Formats: sequence, C-alpha cells, structure tokens
Amino acid sequence: MHLKTTFSCLAIFTLCILFTSCSSTKELSNWRKPDTQDVQYHKVLVIGMGKNIDVRNTFEDKLSKTLNKNRIKAVGSIDFFGDQLLKIPKTLEGWEPLIEQLKEEDFNAVLVTKIVGVEGRDSDSGIVRYYNTIFASFEEDVMKNENLYSEEEGFKDFYIHQVASSLYCLCERDLEEDLIWKNTIELKQAFDTDYLIQEGVRMFTKEFIKKLKKEDLFVKTK
Repeated sequence: MHLKTTFSCLAIFTLCILFTSCSSTKELSNWRKPDTQDVQYHKVLVIGMGKNIDVRNTFEDKLSKTLNKNRIKAVGSIDFFGDQLLKIPKTLEGWEPLIEQLKEEDFNAVLVTKIVGVEGRDSDSGIVRYYNTIFASFEEDVMKNENLYSEEEGFKDFYIHQVASSLYCLCERDLEEDLIWKNTIELKQAFDTDYLIQEGVRMFTKEFIKKLKKEDLFVKTK
C-alpha cells in the first residue's frame, strides 16, 4: 500500500514538472514612446488579430474582462463593432467611420494584439513576415496583419507563439493614430484544443497585465 502511494505521488510530481516545462511565458521586448510618462488613457478598444473568429472572440473577451477587473475600461472589437469589423477595411479612408464611432463613445486608445506562431511542428513553419514591425497607426497594423498565416499554415500548427501587443493613441489631429507602447511576450503553449486555447489566453493575460500595470498608462475606474 505504501509503495502504491509512493508511485502515485511520484506520478503526480512528474506530471507537474512536465506541465511546468511545457507551459510558460516570458517577456521578449518592451518599448514605450519617449516623453509619454505623464500620458494616460481612459478607454481602450481591444483588437485580437486572427482569421479564426472563435479564437479572436475568446481572446478579446478574456483580455477585455481582465482589463476591466483591473479597473481599466476596455471593450473587445467584436463586442463593439459586431459584424462591421469581421471584414477588415482595405484603406485608411475605409476606417474613418469606425474611428468616428470610437471617438463618439469616448475611446482614446486602441490595443492591437497578435498571436503569432514562431516555432512549428515541422521545419517549413516560420515567423510571419509583418508581425514584429512598428506601424504608425492601428489601421495599418490591422491591415498588414489581416492574414497572419498562409494557406498552408494553421493557427494550431505551432507550439511556441509570440504575442505582440501594440497600444495606439486616438489623436484628435487629422484622425492620425500614434504608437505609444509595444510589448512582446513568448508563450510556450500549443493551441491544439479549445482547452489549450483557453489556457494559453489565460497565461498570456496574466503576464500581460503585470507588464501593463508597470507602465501606468490608464486612468483607473472607481
């Protein structure tokens, strides 16, 4: 009986070690625009990039709810725009009515977050071309990254991802947006099942909130 209990404990310990070694997060880069230490925002639109609408909705919902729990007013793009943003505008002019809607609802920041596969299950998988580029506006960021994966690659074909998050200010002048903060977190997590997707989003969100709090970019709600 004692031997059986010992083996059971050893099995549980081994599974814990395997789980810890297979799932982890770490910050890869952090950049903030100079001279923005005194700038704060009060309402942010969360855009999760990806063609899989279910994954995008899960990501936006989890991240925006976590931001709100941390007293940062946030809304996911699908919740706010509905079907309007399921088809990405192809030009900057096409974005102007959407930006006006955001300003009418007192949004003054947009957070664009991309889950990008960087290490795949075979040697042909690789980093997506545009994901690590700094863009001048959130519309350009979204348009350039609309197709994160080629026809041959799938969201679930990778077991190591990088989550690149870019915060843009909705400036008043000429509808121009401005990149304020950029953060990249490595996520060692496969997305083979709905459970693993949920777990990956949870792991990222926990790490992301810690980094965001250090920047003090948002006015906290009461």
